[in-house]
Amino acid sequence: MGIGLIWQNSVWIALQDNGVIASTEIYDRYDLILINDKLVINLIPLDNDYSASELIDLQSVYQLKNVVLVQLWEDIWLTRQEQVIGRIKSILGLNKRLHGRKGLVTVIDQAEVDDFLIANHIQASAKARYKFALQIDGQTVAVACFSNLRWMKGISASYRSVELIRFATLMGYTVTGGFTKLLKHFIKLIQPDDVMSYADRDWSLGNAYELSGFKLVETTPPAKIWLQKEEMIRYFPHRMPDLGQDKFAAVFNTGNLKYILYLNKV
Repeated sequence: MGIGLIWQNSVWIALQDNGVIASTEIYDRYDLILINDKLVINLIPLDNDYSASELIDLQSVYQLKNVVLVQLWEDIWLTRQEQVIGRIKSILGLNKRLHGRKGLVTVIDQAEVDDFLIANHIQASAKARYKFALQIDGQTVAVACFSNLRWMKGISASYRSVELIRFATLMGYTVTGGFTKLLKHFIKLIQPDDVMSYADRDWSLGNAYELSGFKLVETTPPAKIWLQKEEMIRYFPHRMPDLGQDKFAAVFNTGNLKYILYLNKV
């Protein structure tokens, strides 16, 4: 198809402006950018006839080559450009490194979470029960957010699970050991029997979870999503505001990888 749409060209320009060496990758009918033989970006316009299964198959082709493929939708680029570039540079190992062991774990409120995640996470913020920051020299360099405890009586009467809802580091930095430090602090404080989380298949193969001891337990199916065209806001069907069908465009994701860190044997 060839890279030609205005938004797709802007991705190319932004990569060049950030010193990322890239080239066009020709594969079937997709618009792909290849970076350093490590990462492929599939540029997905809102006006497309792709299916989720096609995009999953495409990702699998590159996974077999030990190359990460991310699915970059037009609306995500238009609304989260800075965060997208930050994530790409992180995947490529271009971040500066900080040592998490030097950090101090603190409790933060929802407003602080919102500020940090809106600035540093592709999916922006989310409501959470437990919220922690890792600070180095007074600056927040990572944030982890968790749900309330959920009683899993189908497992046992006293079994309690919790979801890791968001984790993000300060853009431009990899905080070595930061995720582990925040996770261990939370586990020691709340003492759940497991911690569950999801990796977005559009952007992740779940490697970070596996390195931290999480086990892959499920691959969820692709989900239909409604995009509010004027504001470029995504909604799952059960949360879709009543604005009229003409205000929305149908998009989708490629599902999630569900991971669980088991802490206690049943």
